[in-house]
Amino acid sequence: MAEKKGVGHAYNVDFLNVVFAASSLFLFLSAVWMVWDDYNREWKNFQRRFANLEYEVTRQSLQKAVRDVDKNKLAQLQAQEAAARKNVSANQAKVDELQAKQKEVEARLFRATADFQYMKATYDQDRYDFEASRANGDPSAAKKQQLVQEEARRMEELNLAREKTEAEKADIQKQLGQYTGQVATLAKQLDELQAEQTRLNKRLAVIAPSLVKDYFRNAPLLDFMAPTIKVQQIILPNVVDDVNFIRVPKMDRCQTCHLAIDKKGYENRPQPFKTHPNLELFLGGRTRRRTRSKKKSGRRRTTGSSRTCGTTRCCRRR
Repeated sequence: MAEKKGVGHAYNVDFLNVVFAASSLFLFLSAVWMVWDDYNREWKNFQRRFANLEYEVTRQSLQKAVRDVDKNKLAQLQAQEAAARKNVSANQAKVDELQAKQKEVEARLFRATADFQYMKATYDQDRYDFEASRANGDPSAAKKQQLVQEEARRMEELNLAREKTEAEKADIQKQLGQYTGQVATLAKQLDELQAEQTRLNKRLAVIAPSLVKDYFRNAPLLDFMAPTIKVQQIILPNVVDDVNFIRVPKMDRCQTCHLAIDKKGYENRPQPFKTHPNLELFLGGRTRRRTRSKKKSGRRRTTGSSRTCGTTRCCRRR
């Protein structure tokens, strides 16, 4: 059977269509595999698992913090704060009056401070001019001296006015504190009592699962903008590699997988999500690395344990 060729073509068009279709499909599948292989890297999966683990550990820590709060002391402080706020409400007219006076005094204090500072700047400039003229024997030095003396007197008056306004403000704050001071003190004590809960609640709000944060920002072909899954890198300035007559600081990327190595609460978790067994030593070593030189190799190494977890690919290579 004769080979089928189209008019004006030197090749079999049907065969070329099959070749082009097959190669296009192969390139498409290769591109999909490339994108998926990058998305499904081992360290990225570790970070995805740790995000869920961190949320769960933080939630458990919050529950424990709630249980650890002294309920009797909390109820007592809340009752005292309610009574103090009730006292403020009963004297609200006086409180409003004092607060209005305080705002007015603060405005006057701002103007008095600004006037004093402007006058001081002018005085310093004119005094320097006077002293320079006197040193050079300028005939106008006597006139400039009178100006400087007048400015010094004016500056002293402005300083006294500023100090008087500051005293007036302090007196108003003292009177206002008789009504609102106890509320502020009790509120501070409540904040201190519930500080750990507040911190953990804020942390939960940051790490809570989110469609945008967990999927959109880390999606294939979109993770170049602002991904949450990324390599964690620490530069060690005291640990260097000698590369062709130049010393390059080492870069430690272990925390890309060992994300909880410097965090409490992960002591019983599996690797690579386990807290460092000597956490104080590890955190101290991050701020001040102790190094020792090796004369034979010309390198520097950090002192300490070189044990690895054997879980991640990087640790298995060591």
